Amino acid sequence: MRAASSRTTRPLRLAAASLLAFAALTIAAAEARAQPVDLETKSAARKLGVEGQKLFESGDVAGALEKFNLADSLVPAPTLGLRAARCLSLLGRLVEASERYLDVTRMQLDRSAPAVMRKAQVDALTEREKLLPTIPSLEVTIEGPTGAGVTVIIDAKALPPALLGQKRPVDPGTHRVEAKRADTTVARDVTVKPSEAGQVMLKLPPLPAKPKPPDTFPYRAVGFSGLAVGVAGMLFGGINGILALTTDQKLVTRCGSDHSCPPAAWPQADAFDLMRAFTTAGLVVGVSGLAVGIPFLLAAPGPPRPTTETPQAARIDPWIGLGAAGVRGTF
Repeated sequence: MRAASSRTTRPLRLAAASLLAFAALTIAAAEARAQPVDLETKSAARKLGVEGQKLFESGDVAGALEKFNLADSLVPAPTLGLRAARCLSLLGRLVEASERYLDVTRMQLDRSAPAVMRKAQVDALTEREKLLPTIPSLEVTIEGPTGAGVTVIIDAKALPPALLGQKRPVDPGTHRVEAKRADTTVARDVTVKPSEAGQVMLKLPPLPAKPKPPDTFPYRAVGFSGLAVGVAGMLFGGINGILALTTDQKLVTRCGSDHSCPPAAWPQADAFDLMRAFTTAGLVVGVSGLAVGIPFLLAAPGPPRPTTETPQAARIDPWIGLGAAGVRGTF
């Protein structure tokens, strides 16, 4: 019975000794700290360290890491950092573990720091050297036009442009790699194993064709302006033409068919000549305006076709006929 009891209590004694040793390390960490720490903080850090050790020994590595990190934030010490780095390594977070080991080796210790602190730094250096060859890498390359620029994202984190085409340390497992251009996104999943140098190439499609700039020339404005000038010129010339014909009939009566007008009819004859000039000028301006306005209106692009049935909009169409011109439309 005594032998059985001894075998049963032996593991408990070892666990208790381990917890006591870890508690001693936490107390030593507080003493090694440059800035003085109050007793309450030391006690809290010690308690967290013991809890973390219990979780670690029970297999709850993630829970242990949380406790170690919290204790280390209260009382930074190489022993706590070493434990946290080991947890990260077991969780597969190798890149973070290597950096945590490195932080432990760089911690400044007083000359009076206990030997256990210096041993933790030596252990961290040794374990990091063993860990580094197992960290895989991933090299991302881009093929195809990049346009105004491409953003590469790995696991929701932007890849610095300087690392494009370079081996980047990553944790083992599957990683989501995306290349985002203004018009498209290309993505791939790639799995890398420990110590593996993975590569992924993202091929971008051709750039979209540049949209044709809309024809902004004011065809309608020029066309309606020319049409307005043409109609006004035709009206002006026509009115002066009618007045000129009326005046000519009167001059024939007063001056005869040979237009030998007496001095009293000279003002009327001058007015007749002026009317004829106005008629000619009006007709020339009218024909010129119509010659400009009508082609521009015909060349103007039509409005886009409605997708649904809409009421007919107001429309104005120019027309020209024999000896006459004008506009017509629906409202």
